[in-house]
Amino acid sequence: MKAPVAKAAGSQGFTLIEVIVALAILAAGLMGFYEFLASSLHAADRVRAAAEAYDRDRNALALAATLNPMATPDGVFPLGRYSIRWHAERITAPQKSMAASGSGPGPFTVALYRIVLDFPDDREFAPVTVTKLGYDREKTAAQPSGEASN
Repeated sequence: MKAPVAKAAGSQGFTLIEVIVALAILAAGLMGFYEFLASSLHAADRVRAAAEAYDRDRNALALAATLNPMATPDGVFPLGRYSIRWHAERITAPQKSMAASGSGPGPFTVALYRIVLDFPDDREFAPVTVTKLGYDREKTAAQPSGEASN
């Protein structure tokens, strides 16, 4: 059997200085990681807000494409989590349209409108403004009220 070998007095483990240096290196690394994580989360939040603003703008423009501001100058359209409100202001005087052949007045009265679409539930998002033609088809003697025309 071998006799136990005696170890030198300073080689039994880590010294206090070595532990403090290791903790300082670990703390510096963790601080760098925390800064990276915080900036990544902040960037992800900015991307989410930009995507939501883009979604709202696209929905407002799609709604504006379907509106006839002469027929419905004001209204609210609910979309589940939020709603879109619009208000249309006439910016030109109403005038008669031209017939397709150019031979005289057409069947429509038209005017140019400025439509402001906003989000009443959330003021964080900027309103969307578009300019659009409003129209009203005049009824003729051959077209009684209530009948559809082509």
